[in-house]
Amino acid sequence: MLLVSIAVQAQKFSSELFSDELKTLVVCRNGDDLQDPVIRLGGDEFVHIGFDLMSKQPRDYSYKIFHCNADWTKTSTLMRMDYMQGFEDNPIEEYESSFNTTFDYTHYSLAIPNEDVQLLLSGNYVVQIFETDAPDKVVATACFSISEDKLALEGEVSPNTVHGVKTKYQQVNFEIDCSQFAVTAPQEELKILVRQNGRTDNQVFGVEPTYIQPTKLVFEDNKKLVFEAGKEFEKIDFSHIRNFSGAIETIKFHHPYYHVDVVPGEDRTRKEYYHSEDVDGRFKIHGQSIWTDKEIDYSVVHFTFPAEEPWLDGALYVGGYLNGNRLDKNNKMQYSFERKQYELTMVLKNGGYNFQYLFLPAGLKCATLSRTSGSCWETENEYKIYVYFRSLGGQYDRLVAVRNLFFNK
Repeated sequence: MLLVSIAVQAQKFSSELFSDELKTLVVCRNGDDLQDPVIRLGGDEFVHIGFDLMSKQPRDYSYKIFHCNADWTKTSTLMRMDYMQGFEDNPIEEYESSFNTTFDYTHYSLAIPNEDVQLLLSGNYVVQIFETDAPDKVVATACFSISEDKLALEGEVSPNTVHGVKTKYQQVNFEIDCSQFAVTAPQEELKILVRQNGRTDNQVFGVEPTYIQPTKLVFEDNKKLVFEAGKEFEKIDFSHIRNFSGAIETIKFHHPYYHVDVVPGEDRTRKEYYHSEDVDGRFKIHGQSIWTDKEIDYSVVHFTFPAEEPWLDGALYVGGYLNGNRLDKNNKMQYSFERKQYELTMVLKNGGYNFQYLFLPAGLKCATLSRTSGSCWETENEYKIYVYFRSLGGQYDRLVAVRNLFFNK
């Protein structure tokens, strides 16, 4: 009898909803939708987590917090008492029902740290949310990071890349100053993560320095740090139903909900670069009422992208923070042979959204804009660099530097 050993890959966490009854997961710093959830160790900042149960009948939710490795797998070498003070399970006590909206929902919110939970270490964390009476059924995960800011990091984004000068790519170059923090074996002790506009499909993890100086690590002209520049994000804002803006054709009320028809996408690959302000793929929930969390309505939003024939060599997605920068069934467009277009309908909370049409080639994990908007080196993009440190023999990955780099902003 042949015994086959199968290695099970550890789960990598992301901010995600696992129940169709939940919508609009927001994970941000200090309650600002436009700020990434990274706070300083020992500081006075907090991570805000919010989501909606699409029912006016509230349910009891609780949460657990786990420390994660640099690659967002769960840290197996730490006990809970090593990284946090407080009980293992805690209830989410702040919630309120919607008022005067076409969609009924209950809004839940949570701030970390709080009176029940204090976190002791830097690094990555995942909050697992579950119904209190079903602790094994996780309905949502929310990811955030705590930084120590031990290393100084300087860098730039350049249109001069290994693919040529001022083409359709951007090169990320940076230096890490280790003069005030002992790093004895950088290849083994440091892990680097670079993300463009919060995307995870094209993120670069584990890149090594181009060369090492006595107190400095230099990442320069590295092929792995070349990114497709893309073009500026598409924008829609339906926070005011009668005074909408951006790429919206119409907003009409079809009982019982409002429907938003987005201007059909188009092939912009041959169009010249045009600068327009965006928020690098993010969204901000806001509306006509000052009671932001409970009086903002939802709308049924219709995206379309005309195409004479379906693309058989891959799939088309509506990308951005509106789906947590993931490429999955929730933002995958379906082709209509009758209307000769790709289509996607999403139920979104009223506000302003950035998005882009991403093509994912079959068998690959990294999407491209080469079929939709095209790419120009001038495009304004945000790059976020995370530097993790684990000393030789250490038990966990510390987050010792975080830096944002911008191009053309």
